[in-house]
Amino acid sequence: MNRFKKLFHFFWDRSLGVFLIIGGINTVLSNLTSYALVQWAGWGLFAATITAYAVFSVPSFYFNRRFSFQSKAPLGPSILRFTTLVTVCFFLSYGLNNLVVPRLRAAWFPGMNESLYTILRLVGIQAVFTILNYVGQRLWAFKPAVGTEEEAPKGA
Repeated sequence: MNRFKKLFHFFWDRSLGVFLIIGGINTVLSNLTSYALVQWAGWGLFAATITAYAVFSVPSFYFNRRFSFQSKAPLGPSILRFTTLVTVCFFLSYGLNNLVVPRLRAAWFPGMNESLYTILRLVGIQAVFTILNYVGQRLWAFKPAVGTEEEAPKGA
């Protein structure tokens, strides 16, 4: 039970709420952009989604660094870690989505129209991405370097 309590407290704090607000706005904008690029510009889902994620990762970095995690870690390493994290999260979520969602559609919703299917895929990609991204940002991207003043325990 103690592990569950620690896990709950890890996820359920101020940073998660702020992250979800920033991420919610970012999600709406990136999904609208992805959807528009697929439906109206004729782009493939991969190109549309990766473009939208790349564009909206810039404000996401700034707002999450400043408001969600209030990080004072050096900017250069934070940018590199954040970029690496977003890239890895994107490919993992997109890859998992390509494995799972087509099978779900074939098994449960074979008559689903393409527009709704695109929305389902975007939501699936976003859900996995959000979970992986939050954990990665919290534990790695905005974590100060070992031995820095910010990392040292208070009172030391």
